Amino acid sequence: MASLNLPNPKMMDVAVPANMHVGLHQDELTKQGLSLTARDAIASLGRPEFLLVDLRETGERNKHGTLAGALHAPYGGIEDSLKPGGMLREVAAASGRRIVFFCAFGERSAMAVKAAKQAGLGNTAHIEGGMDAWKKAGGPVMHA
Repeated sequence: MASLNLPNPKMMDVAVPANMHVGLHQDELTKQGLSLTARDAIASLGRPEFLLVDLRETGERNKHGTLAGALHAPYGGIEDSLKPGGMLREVAAASGRRIVFFCAFGERSAMAVKAAKQAGLGNTAHIEGGMDAWKKAGGPVMHA
């Protein structure tokens, strides 16, 4: 008789709540005014007071495109970018622009807003639902 490879129930107890927490974090950012809907983000495209920051990896950008004028700062290096002397911290200080993070679905960008707040950068936001929501709302996408 073949044995079934069912997921470890203890692992599911950890993974599912962790995923739910990310979604709840996005909702909390919305309540705090730290989110832009895809439609609001599309309407702000090209406005000088916003700096779009693409947190996705290069492969994601190559496959799915990116937004015009977006700065590329992969999420894996976000802590270094937000430290004194780090790229995002310096750009924010020099330009006074609001940093608007985005990723594929909004999870990494929500975490980046939290990391930025912890690093002392308050003028940040993220695009709810990321590139997925942007594309569904008809936003323009650039391909290399």
